[in-house]
Amino acid sequence: MKKIIFGLMFFFCFMTVFAQTKEKKPIFIVQNVVMGNLTLNSLDPNNIESVQVYKTPSSETAKFDDLIKNGLVNITLKERMTIESLTISEAKKRFKLPANALVFLNDIEVHNEDILIAEDLLKTSSVINPDKKTNQFTAPVLNIKTEN
Repeated sequence: MKKIIFGLMFFFCFMTVFAQTKEKKPIFIVQNVVMGNLTLNSLDPNNIESVQVYKTPSSETAKFDDLIKNGLVNITLKERMTIESLTISEAKKRFKLPANALVFLNDIEVHNEDILIAEDLLKTSSVINPDKKTNQFTAPVLNIKTEN
C-alpha cells in the first residue's frame, strides 16, 4: 500500500513540475510579418542580412506590444521576398468573428490589430467560442500558434 501511495505522490509531483516548465517560444518576425515555423524553415540562410533579438520592449518593437514577453526575433533579409500575410483585423474577418473577438498568438493576447501575420499561420489556428463550462471568455477567441 505504501508503494502505491508513494508512486501516486511521485506521479503527481512529476506532473506538477512538468506543467510548470512549459517552454516559452519567441515570436519570429521577417519583413514586419509574424512568421510560423513552416515559413521560417523555407528561408534561404544566404538571404539573411541580420538578426536582432529583443527581450524587452524598445522603440523598434513598440508595434508588437505584449508579444515581446517570450522574446522577439527580427530577421532582416538582403532581398525582399513575397510573404502572403494579413492583419489581425483581416484574420478576424476571414473567420467571421465579431470586432470584439480576442486574438492570442502563442498564448499572448494581441492588442494591435494592424500586426501582420503570415498566411500559413491561419491554417493551424483555431476559434474558441465562449463557454462558461470550459472557459471564461466573453467573446470568441482566435488562437494562433507559430508552431505547426
